[in-house]
Amino acid sequence: MEDKSQVIKENIEATIVNAIETESQISTMEPSKQKSALIAKNERRAEAIPSMIREYKEEEAKKELRLEDEHGSQVK
Repeated sequence: MEDKSQVIKENIEATIVNAIETESQISTMEPSKQKSALIAKNERRAEAIPSMIREYKEEEAKKELRLEDEHGSQVK
């Protein structure tokens, strides 16, 4: 089973790849409703990435704390 932070990381990577591919499509399109929709979609992706990164970092920190608890160590 994949851990939650790995899934989030994969989602971040997929979002970035999709944004890049969409940007490539947009650059060759004439103005249209579809082009406007794709631009809006990429803007939403760009807005979502920072919160996805924060969530990833939080999950990594939780994972580290769980490992430390399992081994009886303390954060220094």
